Amino acid sequence: MTTSSNAPPGTRMTNAAVAIIPGPYEWTLTFVLQNRGVFAGHWLLPGGEINPGESAEHAARREAAEEAGVRAGALAPTGIYDVRGRDDDVPFWFRLHVYRSLIPCDIPADFVADPTEVSQVSQTYPHEILPHPTDMAILNDAGLADYDPGLVDRLLAADGVAMSRVDAT
Repeated sequence: MTTSSNAPPGTRMTNAAVAIIPGPYEWTLTFVLQNRGVFAGHWLLPGGEINPGESAEHAARREAAEEAGVRAGALAPTGIYDVRGRDDDVPFWFRLHVYRSLIPCDIPADFVADPTEVSQVSQTYPHEILPHPTDMAILNDAGLADYDPGLVDRLLAADGVAMSRVDAT
């Protein structure tokens, strides 16, 4: 994976958590079409910033419920990644704590996403959408997708994003 950083030294790191939530059918996963933030306009795994005093696991569970309406059961840690880049010339640095739900979850029929955050929620096969390349790399590492690593690196570079794994979970 890409390991160089294009964020200047001293950029404040934001801790964030992401949830891989299996859908109701084998190999389907839960994705949200993001409306704001540095990856607005991209399909993403549900996730967001870890609040002060909140554990990464709790944040992953909370974000999955807020963004996709899913109530994850037991979560297993999958990996930790540093993601750096620029959004409108403002540098960002996320330390992503990734968790995977051990049981499939359905999106409740009455769930309505906050339109300021998410425009659509889908439980689909990863190859049927083009998620942001950070999530492509995460899903490859988790053994849940087989995106071409060269393609992932090219897409990351095109977005000006550097990503590296910081653990060996």
